[in-house]
Amino acid sequence: MRLIYRFEAMFWLLFGAGGFAAALILPALLFGLTIAGPMGWLSDYAVSYHRMRGLVANPIGGPIVAAVASLVLWNGAHHVRHFLLDLGFARYHAPLAFGLYGLALLGTGASFAALAALL
Repeated sequence: MRLIYRFEAMFWLLFGAGGFAAALILPALLFGLTIAGPMGWLSDYAVSYHRMRGLVANPIGGPIVAAVASLVLWNGAHHVRHFLLDLGFARYHAPLAFGLYGLALLGTGASFAALAALL
């Protein structure tokens, strides 16, 4: 239990960075891919598979995409943890923290492993 409290500042840092990524980067990405692309506001080349794969396979773009995905996972894990604590699951604090942050860590590893497979 003390281990969770020892790293609480790091979890809040990841939560804040994930909130920033979720608030500023994801809406623009989702708008471009789900509204502007299908409505024809962007050229077909701009949202093509080859262009997106080129972005992710780029040595600069790929880590940025993986980092944004990772930070959003950490943000979600922290939100869910504190939501469950507010609902009254405080006696399960340590298993919740280890489980949720473990899932975020697995998601981080999976996103960077997928990136490594593309490079």
